[in-house]
Amino acid sequence: MWFLLAANLLFYTLAGVGYLPFLFFIAFINWGCVRAMERKGRRTRLILVSAAVVVQVLILAFFKYYETAALWCVEQIGPGAQWLLHPKLASWVLPVGLSFYSFQGLAYTIDHYREEGLAPRSYAQVLCFLSFFPTVMSGPIMRENNFFPQLRTSFAGEEDFPEGVVLILSGLFKKVVMATYLQSHLVDGVFGAPEDYSSAAALMAVYAYSVQIYCDFSGYTDIAMGVAQLMGFHIPRNFNAPYRSLNLQEFWHRWHISLSTWLRDYLYIPMGGSRKGNRYVNLAVTMIIGGAWHGSSLSFLVWGALHGAGLALVHAWHQLSDGWRINNRVLRGLGRVASWVVTLHVVAVLWVFFRAETVPEALAVLGRVAEWAPEGEGFSLTVLIATVWGVLLSFCGTSLYRCGVRGLSALPWVVQGGVAGLMIALIMNLGPDGVLPFIYTQF
Repeated sequence: MWFLLAANLLFYTLAGVGYLPFLFFIAFINWGCVRAMERKGRRTRLILVSAAVVVQVLILAFFKYYETAALWCVEQIGPGAQWLLHPKLASWVLPVGLSFYSFQGLAYTIDHYREEGLAPRSYAQVLCFLSFFPTVMSGPIMRENNFFPQLRTSFAGEEDFPEGVVLILSGLFKKVVMATYLQSHLVDGVFGAPEDYSSAAALMAVYAYSVQIYCDFSGYTDIAMGVAQLMGFHIPRNFNAPYRSLNLQEFWHRWHISLSTWLRDYLYIPMGGSRKGNRYVNLAVTMIIGGAWHGSSLSFLVWGALHGAGLALVHAWHQLSDGWRINNRVLRGLGRVASWVVTLHVVAVLWVFFRAETVPEALAVLGRVAEWAPEGEGFSLTVLIATVWGVLLSFCGTSLYRCGVRGLSALPWVVQGGVAGLMIALIMNLGPDGVLPFIYTQF
């Protein structure tokens, strides 16, 4: 554990030594709260866990919303509030990974509040848990039972090398080749100046960004899982073929699974879930908060609110159609295809709000698509092929992974290392120089 903790802190220091105090502080809050809850009454435990939640939410809110709040104050109050935009204050940036390891720490504390029998961990163990270097930057958000049992018993077996290497190769290909190509060859241009592109190119950019964000984020997760597996750690999956979903409810069971389950377990269900109160209000509030977690831009709130409205419609439809059954196999198949097409396009359109800096920018892209104007720059056949291939990766990624593991496992271990090195070199050569950061590191 001590060696792993040292590696975690060294890795995190490379992102910025100035971020370390926040990591130590978040670990201290959650460790201290759980220790303080020992042998305390229910009321005291509730006060302690509430304090831990409030402090960490306020820290997150400060970094995510300070600039927006300061600008609003200056607009409302005038020159008297100009000091809020002082360069030393405005220079505060979100510490790398804070959104992820804060949620992980909150899960640790809340789980100990709910289950009084859980044994508290030492400060070093909690810090090691929060700073685990494969996941500290962008998740997946782990739970206590995902990590601590493996910390005691973890070792890398013979099968972990091919499985880990194939995951790393998968993630590198998705990010370095697929996501970077689509971003640089169409997405950035269309979202930067949609009026310069034809409506067909704008529509293709909507599809391309859907593939880009999937390849970018699931690529990061693949690399994190692969690196962890080389050390014998098995971390939870964060994606499960999300673009195969037949409705938005299924989509959120397949996309960013660690965040969606966190929001379900620690927000949606405590608010009453589908059993108490108004389930539609609970869904809407949960998804709006999920949007706000990503940042202060109004476009994130719109994205979350629209997903909440879509989930409410799906739940309403399930209630209305409960007991209905179509016996004709052809009609059932056509219904599934129609559901998939509608879900895919709803998700793609809503991604526009996620990608755009502002709501007007998102509406400008969608407006350009709606004009269906032929004037403007088009898109290449390679972009179309990459977009289709990205959707297929979402469908068939698990099967391709298994094939890769079987093929690599069949080789002698020396040859496995050589093949892995050659594949990494090939992928890096296919990608451009200076690959852009992962999308989710900004959150």
